[in-house]
Amino acid sequence: MDCMTTKLNDKDQFIEKIKNSDSTLAAFYNYDAMNEQNYKLKLDQATNGREKAVAAVISNYMEDLSLSEAQENNIAQLQQGAKVIIGGQQAGLFGGPLYTFHKIFSIISLSNSLSSKYNQQVIPVFWIAGEDHDFEEVNHTFTYNNKEAKLYKTKYHTMEPPETSVSNYYPNKLQLKDALKQFLKQQPETNHTKELIELCHSIIERYDSWTDIFKALLHEVFKAYGLLLIDAHNPDLRQIEKPFIQTIIEQHETIDHAFRATQGQTMAAGLNQMIQTNTNVHLFLEEDNMRQLISYENGEFVLTKSDKRYSKHELLQLAEQEPERFSNNVVTRPLMEEWLFNTVAFIGGPSEIKYWAELHGVFNTLSVDMPIVLPRLRISYINERIEKVINKYQLSVDDILTNGVHNAKASFIREHASQTVIDQIEEMKQQQQSFYETIKSEVAGNNDNEQLVAKNNDIHLTQYDYLLKRYLLNIERENAISMKHFNEINESLHPMDGLQERIWNPLQIMNEYGIDVFSPSTYPPLRYTFDHIILKP
Repeated sequence: MDCMTTKLNDKDQFIEKIKNSDSTLAAFYNYDAMNEQNYKLKLDQATNGREKAVAAVISNYMEDLSLSEAQENNIAQLQQGAKVIIGGQQAGLFGGPLYTFHKIFSIISLSNSLSSKYNQQVIPVFWIAGEDHDFEEVNHTFTYNNKEAKLYKTKYHTMEPPETSVSNYYPNKLQLKDALKQFLKQQPETNHTKELIELCHSIIERYDSWTDIFKALLHEVFKAYGLLLIDAHNPDLRQIEKPFIQTIIEQHETIDHAFRATQGQTMAAGLNQMIQTNTNVHLFLEEDNMRQLISYENGEFVLTKSDKRYSKHELLQLAEQEPERFSNNVVTRPLMEEWLFNTVAFIGGPSEIKYWAELHGVFNTLSVDMPIVLPRLRISYINERIEKVINKYQLSVDDILTNGVHNAKASFIREHASQTVIDQIEEMKQQQQSFYETIKSEVAGNNDNEQLVAKNNDIHLTQYDYLLKRYLLNIERENAISMKHFNEINESLHPMDGLQERIWNPLQIMNEYGIDVFSPSTYPPLRYTFDHIILKP
């Protein structure tokens, strides 16, 4: 598998600011990600004392998997206080978008690099956001049909979408298999399709909850790398979190004030607001089979979807007795993650790393050290077919990844059209506009005639626009094969006006190149980089 990197001209310069150690960001992050000394500093920090308990929970959580030697060793190292590189994601259907896998590769790459450089084991940990209840975000994925050069949406359908955390949701196995069938229906049958179906069916049959199915797929793909997995909504993990949940309840006003104040500071510094929340407690509670946001009103803690109210004493008692019913929101989740783990660096998506800036004051308020914050790797896959078509039209891969093929396609159409026809139509429009200006001055002051002339002008200009549009459309139809080529390129590398990894699903890559395509024996060893990675399987 060939590997190369390229520098994209990102419209959003936030990652570039991190790369350049921008002074604006320094006020909102504890560590400059570009300063090598900070990695050594984090590695040398004293442990938080929770590593044995956390390692035991992870060991129990992963006991239904066939652990690799690397995973068993990493659990043992974690128990002894080894530091971690961590990141997480919601449990998407069939693994979710490709960037979920790329986030994991980012975690693995950086942990391997630091382990080698500093001669001490750094553990890759992936945090499954099982506490999330927004099922509409995880119940679908997309597949690219190469023959039609078109994307298709595949969705797991249920008549009763869960309102509880997805970790508590148990999907219908037959419907999951049907969703897989619909997904692969848009794919060519390859030498790997049967094996991929068998793998997915075995996981669906063996595991029951939505997040356990997700966990099992990730494990099969990444076990050889020693990746450790944990569900944020794991009941045993909640037992460890109990005192911190109670701290959040006790200090909810101080936490909310710190968050609002820091968010105001980031916006004053020119950064976009990332977190939008109306709560002032920043915790959820499972009540009546629903995950409900807690707010503090008139001296009581109230829930958003029921009439249930709690005093502070009652809520603290509930946290003591049933901590598994509590979960974090966007503000407290990073705090809980870092309170649990001895983290060197957190790796997140572009939006994630931005909103961490708004939490700087909350980290300080709760005396939790914010780790080094880094963006995940960005990766695109170009197969032989797409590369051949790109070369045929002499297109720039960088431009395609950034802007798609719209401009290149328009230029192609114009090149194959008669410039004389185009110029004549444009000239007629100018003449019409000139004619309109003359007539308008003649009827000035007569409202009815002014409206008549204006309307007539609009009709003529619309007709000329229509003429040009239809003429160019006919050129498109005459070059249907080339138009399909442009669509192929766009849907492959810039689908839905974004990067491939945000839309495509990893099963598509596995179906084309084998279920071991992401394994160490096949996938190239990646070096952590801010540049965009292009892989040619």
